[in-house]
Amino acid sequence: MIANNLSAWIDMAEGLYDFLNQRKTTINYKFTDMTVLIPQSLGAGSEKAEWNISGTISVSTHENPQV
Repeated sequence: MIANNLSAWIDMAEGLYDFLNQRKTTINYKFTDMTVLIPQSLGAGSEKAEWNISGTISVSTHENPQV
């Protein structure tokens, strides 16, 4: 089930990226105090390394004029 959900999110993200890229749009995101869990091996019960980002990663959106 997790793989199906992940696949759906990946498909959605790829579709959004393609749509915005065709419009020559810059994609920006903002994350504050973000935690990322990195699996150390494959499988649902695998241990995960925890990475914490203290501060802000900022990415925003800007549509460039069509050329």
